[in-house]
Amino acid sequence: MRKYFIYLTLLLLTAVVYGQGFTGPGSTGQTIMTGRFISVSEARMLPHDSWVVLTGNIINMLPGGRQYTFRDATGDIVVDIGPKEWRGLSVDAADRVEIFGEVKISRGQIHIKVHAISGTARVNARAGQAVTITRPVMVNEARTLPHDSFVVLTGNIINRLPDGKHNYTFSDATGEITVDIGAKEWRGLSVGVSDRVEIFGEVKINRSQIHIKVHAIGRAGV
Repeated sequence: MRKYFIYLTLLLLTAVVYGQGFTGPGSTGQTIMTGRFISVSEARMLPHDSWVVLTGNIINMLPGGRQYTFRDATGDIVVDIGPKEWRGLSVDAADRVEIFGEVKISRGQIHIKVHAISGTARVNARAGQAVTITRPVMVNEARTLPHDSFVVLTGNIINRLPDGKHNYTFSDATGEITVDIGAKEWRGLSVGVSDRVEIFGEVKINRSQIHIKVHAIGRAGV
C-alpha cells in the first residue's frame, strides 16, 4: 500500500511538472516558459532541465574534448557542446558568445547541455551545413534552412495534431509548420491559440518533410 501511494504521488507530480502545455483544439490541457538572458550565478540556482540563455566567454577546453569552462561576471560553469552544436563557429577566449541550453544536475554537479552557440567570431560554413540563427525568423525562412539548423520562431500554436505524438501546428504571417514539443519542453506554461509564443528549436528534415524539434517555448515578449 505504501509503495502504491508513493508511486501515485510521483505520477501526479510528473503530470503537474510535465503538463501538455497547449489548451486549444486537439489538446487535453496544461503549461510553458521564457528565454531571457540570465547570469551563471542565476543558472546555478535553477532546477534540472531548466532552459537558459547565457552570454559570456568560453575560457578553456576541459579533458575529453566536448566540455568547456564558460565564464561571465558572476562566475564559471561547465558547458557541454557537441560537434553538431558548434555549426561551424570558431571562437577563442576573447570572443563573446551566447549559449542556449539546459541546466543538468548529476550527483550534485551542475553543467549546461548546450543546444546552440552564437557570437561575432568566425563561422566556417560549408554549403548545406546547419546554421545557428538567434534572431527570430519566419516560418518561410525556416523552411529553407539545412537540417539541424537552430532557429527562434515567434507566432501561435493553433492546434495539436491527432497523430498521438507531441506534434502541433505553429503559425506566423508567412505560413505554418509542424513543431514537436515534448512534455518536458513545456516547462509549466499553458497557452491557447491566441497566445503569442517564442520557440527555440532545430529544423528537422526527413524524407522531404520539415518540422521543428522544439527545445524550449515561452511567451513572446516576456
